[in-house]
Amino acid sequence: MKGSESSEKERSMQKLKKEFEQLRKENIHFIAVSNSEWYSLFKDEIRNSIAIEGIFANRNELLDVLERNKRTDTQKTAAILGYFESASSVYEYANNLFKENEFKLRLADIKQIHSLLMRYEKQIGTFQGTLGDFRKGDVEVIESHFTPVKAPFLNQTMKLFVKWVNEKLSDDDYDKLKLATISHVLFETIHPFRDGNGRVGRILLSFLFIGCGYVNIAIKGTNKENRNKYYEALEIADDQCELLLRAIESGKKVSTKDMDRYLEKSDISLLKKIIEDRLKDALERLKRRESLAFAKDALLPLRDAAKFFHYSQDYLRKLINNDKLPAQKKGKLWYVRVRDVEKYLESLSK
Repeated sequence: MKGSESSEKERSMQKLKKEFEQLRKENIHFIAVSNSEWYSLFKDEIRNSIAIEGIFANRNELLDVLERNKRTDTQKTAAILGYFESASSVYEYANNLFKENEFKLRLADIKQIHSLLMRYEKQIGTFQGTLGDFRKGDVEVIESHFTPVKAPFLNQTMKLFVKWVNEKLSDDDYDKLKLATISHVLFETIHPFRDGNGRVGRILLSFLFIGCGYVNIAIKGTNKENRNKYYEALEIADDQCELLLRAIESGKKVSTKDMDRYLEKSDISLLKKIIEDRLKDALERLKRRESLAFAKDALLPLRDAAKFFHYSQDYLRKLINNDKLPAQKKGKLWYVRVRDVEKYLESLSK
């Protein structure tokens, strides 16, 4: 019976993969803020993911930060901007690697996600650690029932984590939904950073999906019921991950095959169902015909605008400097609105 259920799940994921492939053929800007439906999905992801961490932003507050260059309270603004810049950057990177059939996970990718995610919180002083650096001490996670790996074993554990993920990525027969789910549980149980692990883990989850040809997902977190369901799913699944970490701490030499023996026993059924449902929801949203339209009010980083409109970044920067193109600066990056670039191009044609 289990074998037939597994085969059915594999067929379901293959069907999803084909539908995503079709969407990519229809829209070359499949994962881009200029794709209105994807941008809507991305904003939902940001709002829900930071809510899981107790940072609540309504849609207007999100738009105030991302599109109107306004500010809410400093912590909320830092969380929104950090998530936007981190996720949009690594999702584009994963998408490009997928298209070139070169996707794999590097330790540097995980550290980069953290560096971009937490940099605004570092600026305002709410994050005291080092950007992109694994924690130097042990931590306890409030209201949790697991113990993260001890700090002296972090580097070897994370290297083993990356090696295991890449082995599964290169195995065409390994269920990628299962990979995304187990790797998410394991990452959160390792808890490699001083702060930001939940958001880094969810960005990493979507990073893996995009690199495998799917899309990022928005795990629901804006209401207590959904947050509790997500936390419960992680808690149910993390027992074997803890045993694995304790084995590493005991000095036992652990291989990726040893990891398989532990992780295959994990009860990931509830979390896998949550993630699969969110992936299907993302597909249905992107299948809407509006997804092929451009979001006129979307703010694009200058590098994305340059690619989208086939101009160099230097040329667009000159237009900004000469007051011919309205722009907003967030951190070190310049952003321009789609409709402003289109308005400038229309003036040239006239």
